[in-house]
Amino acid sequence: MKRIIAVILAVMCAFALCACSDNGGAQKTETKTEYEADYGELYYASGDVKFGIFDPADEVLSALGEPVSTFESNSCAYQGKDKFYYYDGFEVLVNDVDGTERVTGITIADDTVSNPQGVKIGMKGDEALALMDDIEYTQSGDTYKFTVGSTLFRLQVGADGTVKAAEYSVAANDK
Repeated sequence: MKRIIAVILAVMCAFALCACSDNGGAQKTETKTEYEADYGELYYASGDVKFGIFDPADEVLSALGEPVSTFESNSCAYQGKDKFYYYDGFEVLVNDVDGTERVTGITIADDTVSNPQGVKIGMKGDEALALMDDIEYTQSGDTYKFTVGSTLFRLQVGADGTVKAAEYSVAANDK
């Protein structure tokens, strides 16, 4: 009986360690702060500031300037808090990844801004897909997923054929 209990506990510990060891898709390295930008064409730009998933948040937020507003809530995916920074037309999500605050999400919030390819909220979905034509994607219903490195760009098209949502996130969390 003790052997069965020991085996069950060992299996449960193994599952718990696997579930808790996910680091949001980031690749761990010898030093926790060494991350390579691997988002290729899937980055966002605001003015002269170009940034993407896993970029250091302090550098990005400093370059973007004062946000319109901020919000924090407990994170389900990362240690600590989800930190939202709202700017005119877009939002930046920041989380602690291996001890460093990093960009983990970027949302195009309205039709006043576009991504570097020209995708805007409210434009025709087929026009948005044509703008993203150099990047492979998968389709699931009305959602198109473009992936480069650790970055996923999700584009959602409504029943009326227009873009309803556009956001960047960590690819490993959505595969």
